[in-house]
Amino acid sequence: MLPLPDFEGGFGFTAWETSAQFPSPPQHMAPAHEDDRYPAQAHTATRSGSEELSRDEERRIRRMISNRESARRSRMRKQRNLEELRNRADRLRLENRELANRLGAVTSRCLLYCRDNDQLRSEATVLRRRLIDLRRVLLIRQLQRLVAPAACGGIGGPVHVGKPQAANVQVYGGGFTAGTEQTLLT
Repeated sequence: MLPLPDFEGGFGFTAWETSAQFPSPPQHMAPAHEDDRYPAQAHTATRSGSEELSRDEERRIRRMISNRESARRSRMRKQRNLEELRNRADRLRLENRELANRLGAVTSRCLLYCRDNDQLRSEATVLRRRLIDLRRVLLIRQLQRLVAPAACGGIGGPVHVGKPQAANVQVYGGGFTAGTEQTLLT
């Protein structure tokens, strides 16, 4: 067995003395170098304990710095994401207000259109009734014209001259007062 030099810092004991008193914890780390994978080659390229310690310490410090940088980048990324989410929430709130305003305007116009439609339907019903009544009046007049010559003796018969005959027709709605009689002359 090769004697190992003292640790750095001059503690006054060798590595084999400490390993007997304090067993080292098992190492579960992946080999850092190609040499560490093949123990026979690792013994041939023996390094001093101080080199090993300084390299381990250097790796630990590099890892610690790398972890801090990674954590800082992660915090910055989270901060950017949070800012983006806040901006997006603000935009969505603004869009929501605009949509609510537009919905209110459309609803108000819809109510106006519904009211106008009801009024137009009511007017259409009145006009339809009036048209029906006027058609009845015209039909009655036409019937009276056809009946009058037949009552006088038919077509080509003698025409009766004298006082015109009056026909009493009741017409409802359409500009005539309900229940009044209109006299139609033939």
